[in-house]
Amino acid sequence: MSRPRGTRPGLLWAALPIAALLLALGLRLYRIDAQSLWNDEGTSVAVASRDLATITRDAAGDIHPPLYYWLLHLWTSVFGHAEAGLRSLSAVLGVLLVLATAELGRRLYHTAGGLAAGLIAAVAPFQIYYSQETRMYILVALEAALAMLLFWWLLSQEDRRLPEKQ
Repeated sequence: MSRPRGTRPGLLWAALPIAALLLALGLRLYRIDAQSLWNDEGTSVAVASRDLATITRDAAGDIHPPLYYWLLHLWTSVFGHAEAGLRSLSAVLGVLLVLATAELGRRLYHTAGGLAAGLIAAVAPFQIYYSQETRMYILVALEAALAMLLFWWLLSQEDRRLPEKQ
């Protein structure tokens, strides 16, 4: 059985990850400003509204590291302080988490596994929920996925050895 003229299976496999990322973006942006900011989100906004040096200094006495607040500080200078603008940073980080999850799945289980992992991550309710909050939770998940990718890469470098002590 021959395939129809003009179709390429490779094109479909290239389009599906893009479709998964667009689905993830749409789900994360859908009604992102439907609710007003809650208390913890207000705290994130208050901290991020300070200058970068103050954010760094204040983080020393807080349990949350300053990276998310630095990013939010820079983000709000471009996208503003409305609910959608504030929460859109987490939405973008959530889409990047879908991408990292798909890449990890691809490296571990080849193309189909990566696509499946990306689609599951794109529609995962907790990921969508935390991608719509002005808090650092989705950034932590993204950092964990990136750490797993780095760990996988390090394990795959078996021909590269650390120099031995003499």
